[in-house]
Amino acid sequence: MIRRRALQLLAGTGAALAASPVAAQNLIPIRVGTFASESTGGIFYAQDQGFLAKHGLTAVINMATGGAAVGAALLGGDLDMGEADVVTVAIAHDKGIPFQFVAPGELHTNKYPTLAVVVGSAAIQSGKDFNGKTMACNVARGFGSLITNAWIDNNGGDSKTVKWVEMPFGALVAATQKGTIDGYCAPEPFVDLGGAAGLHVLLMDKNPIATSYIQGGWFASKDWIKAHPSVVNAFSLAIREANEWANQNPEATAAIISKYSKVPINVITGMKMRGQYQAAFDKPTMQPLIDAAAKYGYISKSFPVSDIIANT
Repeated sequence: MIRRRALQLLAGTGAALAASPVAAQNLIPIRVGTFASESTGGIFYAQDQGFLAKHGLTAVINMATGGAAVGAALLGGDLDMGEADVVTVAIAHDKGIPFQFVAPGELHTNKYPTLAVVVGSAAIQSGKDFNGKTMACNVARGFGSLITNAWIDNNGGDSKTVKWVEMPFGALVAATQKGTIDGYCAPEPFVDLGGAAGLHVLLMDKNPIATSYIQGGWFASKDWIKAHPSVVNAFSLAIREANEWANQNPEATAAIISKYSKVPINVITGMKMRGQYQAAFDKPTMQPLIDAAAKYGYISKSFPVSDIIANT
């Protein structure tokens, strides 16, 4: 009953997972859920560049629309690890679902932005211009909507008037062009794809929710982490090494992201926003997201970010 209820709480998108297994002799297979983008690149680099194999692992990568779908699959026993943002894991924690991060993802800063708002009308420029608009993200009540709502309020708008709908990242550009939505919040390469399609990009660099924050990372259930300490440690080391490699090899990472996302490599290499992957969790850059989630009612109350970071 508890597991069923937890699944209902997390299965916001109801998206199916499509497996892309990789077999390797003598390597421990880890079932990992994510979607293919710049922000989730760590697992793809770790797999293709041999960092997982170095630590005795191989990834069975399952594509999903977002962290909520991944979390539901983790609870259902269909996945071992997944990628999600801090807000998704905080919401799960608030509901009593014991997820913890084991390896970090990208750091967003004004200097190295990793996501933005893309809108259909050039007249939408400041917070007040979003009043009454319909916006979209891969999860309607999650990381993207939270940081956008905070930015709207911090720049003269009223986020309570904004309607959020849920769409896969791949559908956002077309929906904005058609006028189904007024805009969206997304990571790369979906920001540059919008710009290339004639849409307008807002970086949210004026009065942001925080000047820098780790978007999220790789997580698992507390019970799974406790039951597989050596695997968790190996996975964490592989992701951290892959992140460090990625920061030094942007051209190579572009080819890998293109391979998994099916976005043309020239679009990836032409992206203006390429963040910095992290080798360690920086708690002060994560806590503001939890505090904001409480302020906007995404969770019932704030809590220390250390509650959702495993000791690996």
